Amino acid sequence: MRRSRPLLGTYVEVCAEGLPEAMMERAIDAAFGAVELVHKLMSFHDLQSDVTSLNRRAAIEPVEIHPWTAHVIRRALALFHATGGLFDCAIGAELVRWELLPDHGFAGLQSGRLSALRFVGRNRIVFDAPVAIDLGGIAKGFAVDRAIATLRRHGVRTAVVNAGGDLRVMGREGHPIYIRDPINPSLIRHAGVLRNGSIATSSAAQTRKITGGTEVSALVCAARHEPLVERNAYSVIAPTCTVADALTKVLAQVRTGDAAYFGRFGATALITVPCRNESRAA
Repeated sequence: MRRSRPLLGTYVEVCAEGLPEAMMERAIDAAFGAVELVHKLMSFHDLQSDVTSLNRRAAIEPVEIHPWTAHVIRRALALFHATGGLFDCAIGAELVRWELLPDHGFAGLQSGRLSALRFVGRNRIVFDAPVAIDLGGIAKGFAVDRAIATLRRHGVRTAVVNAGGDLRVMGREGHPIYIRDPINPSLIRHAGVLRNGSIATSSAAQTRKITGGTEVSALVCAARHEPLVERNAYSVIAPTCTVADALTKVLAQVRTGDAAYFGRFGATALITVPCRNESRAA
């Protein structure tokens, strides 16, 4: 059974099999419900989201957030430290200034680091400096993982969830994976077969624009707080889509999969060069 819905700023597709039709419908509806909750909690655009509450208030007082948001932020902090700060989602102010995110009053903030964030309870956070976080670089992968977990809880054992290229496969059968050319999306390259794993891809070509005479994108160099505008597509295969999604932003900066943290997270890196050149393992 295959279903698709517009969520997370893209289309989310759920394909599952192995249950009677009525049970499968309920399982897939529940999976979409999990994705919708992630979107509601972690959207920078939503004025009622946990992310907006943190950005508005956490530099003043502790903010209580949903356990799922707390989990994603803990994973983000772990990745921040494991990658030497290369995965850093405290980039909301930059993306607002570059007109890639809505201005909720954060454009005037100074550039910061995720290290300014601190847990003061299981699900309570404070900011030691006024920063704006954007979980867009990890939350989509987490939403895919939650959808798979929900399907499994409903008894599904074979499924694929795809959120705009952030994809996770569950089951014994291999699923062919493809990477679109970052410049010409009509060119699709076979990248292998995936079993019980995830792949995510990021490219500056997806979000690049000119703002104030400067070329920008949603990929950010964490060290210099500058946009990355190279046109390659950066893909990571990992056990979970949360990790795969996050590490694509790191790969875009280091441009090699040789760093120890890729192996530590069970990840494999791929770089797809545009203009009909072949994909290569990084």
